[in-house]
Amino acid sequence: MPPKPRRIRVDGTELVVLTKAAYESLDGQRRQAGAQGARVRALRGQLDQLNAFVDRLEKVAAALPACPPELLAELANRPGRDGDRGA
Repeated sequence: MPPKPRRIRVDGTELVVLTKAAYESLDGQRRQAGAQGARVRALRGQLDQLNAFVDRLEKVAAALPACPPELLAELANRPGRDGDRGA
């Protein structure tokens, strides 16, 4: 268990005294948290873009005419589907 930091008062203000190693460790953790926050914001932006794309795709797909069952059957039987490479 790491040693507890010492607390002191200077001119009525409470301060925390750390060793240099403890301060450097805390500073490194702060930088890591900041970098993770930046990555999370970037991923959130990508997720928002993906959601907008999916919404647009759904609207376009809903506007497409219905596909006749005969065409679906023909496409399903084409070579190269479901692992059949036509070899």
